[in-house]
Amino acid sequence: MLVVDIPRIAPEGLDLDEELAPEALHVEEEEDFVLLPGGRLRCHVEIVDGTTVHVRGPLAGRVEVECGRCLDRYPLDVGVELDLFYLPRLADRPEEQEEEVGLGDHEVVVGYYEGEQLDLGEVAREQIFLALPYKRLCREDCAGLCPTCGRNLNQGACGCPEEPEPVDSRLEPLRRLVDPDRH
Repeated sequence: MLVVDIPRIAPEGLDLDEELAPEALHVEEEEDFVLLPGGRLRCHVEIVDGTTVHVRGPLAGRVEVECGRCLDRYPLDVGVELDLFYLPRLADRPEEQEEEVGLGDHEVVVGYYEGEQLDLGEVAREQIFLALPYKRLCREDCAGLCPTCGRNLNQGACGCPEEPEPVDSRLEPLRRLVDPDRH
């Protein structure tokens, strides 16, 4: 299970090697991706400064996402090296607390936990989202869908006539310079 009881973390820390399951990551109803079997979270969890929880180690998994051009679903490997710090959330002033955190010289990711448990499933879910590419393509040369009939052009031409390029009449004098035979 990906929930860590913070008081039970030994002074030397806790090593985890857990399989990523959709229910542990809270992604059963997720629309952006489907978690495929075989992903793992291997991390070391330790207490720093008495209450700060430090999580570091690799997160690797495979998700199924939708291509941004052709809308076909395809598998995508995601991998992230975690180096995260979690502070206890103060119940009486949570907004003030987040503003007061100084990051120092290193770019550090700081999160918050409530109570005595840290849900690493939520942590892993968030990191998978952050690892997804902004533009998801099934392949670099994906042809996408025909704007007229909607056919997936990766599977062949659709037979729709090509639409002529719109002509800007202001550029006609330049076209005549390049192609004097054009009227």
